[in-house]
Amino acid sequence: MNDREPKDHGARFPAHGSRCPARGVGIDPGPFIVHRFRLTARRNGFTLLEVMAAMAILALFIVPLLGAVISGISSIERTRNLQLGRQLALNKLDEIGMEVIPEMEMERSGDFAPEHPEIEWRIIFRKRPELELLEQNISGLITMEVEITVSWPEGEEKRELVLTSIFAR
Repeated sequence: MNDREPKDHGARFPAHGSRCPARGVGIDPGPFIVHRFRLTARRNGFTLLEVMAAMAILALFIVPLLGAVISGISSIERTRNLQLGRQLALNKLDEIGMEVIPEMEMERSGDFAPEHPEIEWRIIFRKRPELELLEQNISGLITMEVEITVSWPEGEEKRELVLTSIFAR
């Protein structure tokens, strides 16, 4: 029997124990039917290589995302500290505005304890030449430039905010 002659597919199939149903009908079932009844191993999970490849792809996306999240959190913290420092500086300027304006240059400092003992302030009262000229031309006018510096720790650095205002009475 050479390769071109039709094969006898009437042999018994191991799964059914019967003869090929297509034999009498004139259909040549070919090798497909024989392979159809072969038992193959089922794959119920992933191989170690597939898991490692998935983890590598996941790491490629997670690392930049974590960097962005950490950067966002530190930006939020910086903004919160800056807003708090600004509000405390403005409150301190309001306090100074209710006091008598000193006639001489001076400096004061302190902190915002008990609410914010880690935040410090420094106030410098200065006479500027243009303010002195204004005082000479308007009798009874007292002016002073007030510079307030508020500083706070942020991580290992020290941040500060400087506000300058002019007070007149």
